[in-house]
Amino acid sequence: MGVSLPETVEYAEALSLAFALEASGYPKPGNVDRLHDLPGLTYEAFIVTSIVATKYLEKGVRRGIKGWGDVVFGDLVYGIVSDSMRKSGSSNTCLGSSLLIAPLSVAVGLCLRKEEENLNCFIRMIREVVSATTVEDSVEFYRAVREAKPSYIKPTDETGDFVNVWDYDYKKRLRLKKQRLKDVLEFSGSHDIVSHELVNGLPRSVNELRFLTERFNAHKNWNRAVVETFVHLLSREHDTVIVREHGFEAASRVRDLASRYIIKLLVAPQTEWLSLITSLDAEVRRMRVNPASIADIVASTIALYAIDSLTRNGYYLNLNP
Repeated sequence: MGVSLPETVEYAEALSLAFALEASGYPKPGNVDRLHDLPGLTYEAFIVTSIVATKYLEKGVRRGIKGWGDVVFGDLVYGIVSDSMRKSGSSNTCLGSSLLIAPLSVAVGLCLRKEEENLNCFIRMIREVVSATTVEDSVEFYRAVREAKPSYIKPTDETGDFVNVWDYDYKKRLRLKKQRLKDVLEFSGSHDIVSHELVNGLPRSVNELRFLTERFNAHKNWNRAVVETFVHLLSREHDTVIVREHGFEAASRVRDLASRYIIKLLVAPQTEWLSLITSLDAEVRRMRVNPASIADIVASTIALYAIDSLTRNGYYLNLNP
């Protein structure tokens, strides 16, 4: 007897689960996890985000099936960000991760419409979804940024011909200049890893999905697989948030530190593994940096894992393999 086809709400649950599963990985060097909060940002706020996101992501799946009007997914990003902040009393938990996961929900819906219910289609349709974005998507995304108030996006940032997100007349100017969200993200992608990830079809997420799957299959420990994926990506990339808040050299030091630890972590027995990752976590926290952009891409990686598992197996993940 085969696996029955998932419902739209199940895809939404699989995608929204990624917010909670990413935050729950511990200890995650420098980042919020179930053992560590950051000023104004608690672990529990990510759990609230995961629950709040479900209705918006189901809306995204249904939109992909039925088609969209003036907005493709910008309003979904705004909804997740603003609603989760309001319902948790927290600062921003999900601007970057929702920017990656919301369009994925629409991509899933497109594939359901095409009757291509598989991961390859989900990934392929991301580019189509981003290409379809409008000026109204830009307006909604700018609203999300203004609501989130990330410390690393400043009024003094050089934006070239693009409208500054803190401009008082940002809505009017975006519409006047006809700047679609795709255009904005392509410009941002030159200096922002999350924007680059989305406009290029989630290449890092796809690569880390393979890594996450291999690690989970190797030792059957979900938490360890998530943390190793986080460190693996951290060892390969300069985190945008660290670059913007502390400079390129600080981001390079963190990347180099992760590079020194990753091989040891992969081969360590479980008893030694916890000591190793705790040591790396302590070193990164002493630097007072938060690799938040890396966390965003790990979240989208987990989202891909969950929807792939759902289509093939009928469950999000098997925690007792």
